[in-house]
Amino acid sequence: MKQQTEQTEQTEQMEPDGLDWDRWNSAYEDAASPLSRRLRLVQRQIAEALGRSPHGPLRAISVCAGQGQDLIGVLTRHPRRDDVSARLVELDEASVAHARASAATAGLERVEVLAGDASLGDAYVGAVPADLVLLCGVLGNISESDVENVVAHLPELCAPGATVVWTRHRNPPDLTPRIRAWFTAAGFEELTFQDAPPYAVGAHRFAGDPRPLPARLRLFEFIGHRALWPHLEPERREALLALFRPDCSRVELVEAVRALPYGLPEPATAEGMLREARGTSRLKHMFLAPILARRFPETSPRIVHRVYRLGRERARALFGPQVAEAVPAEGVVDLHRYLRVVVEERQIELDVSLGGAPWDGRGALAPVCGDGEDFEPTSDEDPDAHLRQLEAERCDAAARAPLLAALAMAGRPPA
Repeated sequence: MKQQTEQTEQTEQMEPDGLDWDRWNSAYEDAASPLSRRLRLVQRQIAEALGRSPHGPLRAISVCAGQGQDLIGVLTRHPRRDDVSARLVELDEASVAHARASAATAGLERVEVLAGDASLGDAYVGAVPADLVLLCGVLGNISESDVENVVAHLPELCAPGATVVWTRHRNPPDLTPRIRAWFTAAGFEELTFQDAPPYAVGAHRFAGDPRPLPARLRLFEFIGHRALWPHLEPERREALLALFRPDCSRVELVEAVRALPYGLPEPATAEGMLREARGTSRLKHMFLAPILARRFPETSPRIVHRVYRLGRERARALFGPQVAEAVPAEGVVDLHRYLRVVVEERQIELDVSLGGAPWDGRGALAPVCGDGEDFEPTSDEDPDAHLRQLEAERCDAAARAPLLAALAMAGRPPA
């Protein structure tokens, strides 16, 4: 479940349908991406842990291992690769297949990729106590009480002197100070704590006495983005959960994206939008279009960009007084993204930027920006590149800067 970290998660019961695992993992190909920076820090800690371990056989386990890029990537070239027997536990079948293929290609015969529920202690029988435990992409997708529970049970997974490498996002409310305290209470010494914004990577050494692994132990419940949204009102959070149901209807899917509060997340990506539960018209429609195309191909979604003038009163009605204050008295030329879709053989406008009266599944959701001039990227054109070109041609960057800064504060999770 590595790729199911703070952007798109799945559980045994829930999967955010339409989210492309290959595209998610392609973020690792961008050396500047937050995931790549985090991966480099994790791999460095794995390599250092192996280097300082005593000579002889070593055991490693990875909880929610995903494609195993962290451990397999290090073992492929590490001088101690043949000393390590590893068990990677992962639920997603495609990720399991990918990890197995990677281990086989690297000749890592001692790496076992187990297709199973990583939340159950039984998944680690025969592989613990381990000298290296990886908790990467897990702690940001479970409840606070389950994070504490996992750390408390680590002495049942660790050999004396074992290293635990873990990751966690640092979005408000930042749980990492409490996680570090829980490690100390469980008998661990901190080796490092590093930032790869918006993530943190920690490594702790087990200085206590191992305990037997209890039978039928449940370490956590993987709840995905529900772990990140405690600041949202229950009704809005319930609507968003449709994103995690592969059987949700077209109306439920549209209403789930509309339920995301309006705001500019950091980073301004689908990952950032889902992690912070806020998004702009650009992000929401870029996210929704491929899901509709895959789940409901008859809708034939097309992205449209509208150039319009935003005045203060309209900004106040749409985004609130703080954003309105950032709009010049004469207004500002802005860009808005929405979709054109086919419903019952009719082409309609579909704008999910903001919530409102529930969609009836048939009628149009008109662009909330009001009238303007529309431009549609061609089928082989990158929509974001098309949007940037329009911005360069039609918008005053200096006049828009305060507006974008205000939108970055809108819908922000509380500290």
